[in-house]
Amino acid sequence: MGRMPHYSFRGLMMLALIGFSYTGMGLGGMFLGASDVGPGVATVLANAQPLFAAILSLFVLKEVITVRLYLGLFIGFVGVVILALPGFDVGADRSIGALYVLGGAVGTAIGNVLLKLQAGDGDVYWPMGIQLVMGTVFLFLASLLAGEGFEVDWTWSFAGAVFVLAVPATALMVVLWYALLARAPLNKLNPFTFLTPVFGLLIGTLFFDETFSTVEITGIAITVVGLLVIIIVPKQESVLLES
Repeated sequence: MGRMPHYSFRGLMMLALIGFSYTGMGLGGMFLGASDVGPGVATVLANAQPLFAAILSLFVLKEVITVRLYLGLFIGFVGVVILALPGFDVGADRSIGALYVLGGAVGTAIGNVLLKLQAGDGDVYWPMGIQLVMGTVFLFLASLLAGEGFEVDWTWSFAGAVFVLAVPATALMVVLWYALLARAPLNKLNPFTFLTPVFGLLIGTLFFDETFSTVEITGIAITVVGLLVIIIVPKQESVLLES
């Protein structure tokens, strides 16, 4: 890692924007919405992120969007919708929670586009550490504005959960994601986030004796098909939209 690199004002502003959108809006929106929205609705709204990012990448990153990529994104999203059907809850008023989750998805999409703009430009650990800290500051200020307290029941299980969420599930994930973005187009990598609910179900099966329903198996299969459509896109394929 070495010494902390020197960042220009523009560079720090970019990291602040990433921290606000990716960490602040993305993680904050998902966390706030999770308590008010059913798991099915939350899954679908959160996984709309690759679709938002694909649209933004056309104008900001000037990435090429092919017919097959559009088709793969659509199929993958349909698979996620089907996968989430057993968890849909439409009986209660969940509008506020849904807006939080949707805002988190938009924030993550914006953050991903900004991360791609920065990827490959120097260090990996320092910029990701800085944006995480800046995102934490935004979340702290938001908590003050919301009037949240500071009382925490520090049990061993709670501390262990915080550690897992903070280190491998957030810090390490962001570093690996940033490194991957330096090596491949955003729209080739982002659809793999459709697999998040799939892995969630697999973990539930392996460690919590949960079982798959026919609907969930169908959703997983369709999601995988969508990813396969994207992965096998030929490099010289004809272009639908190109900037």
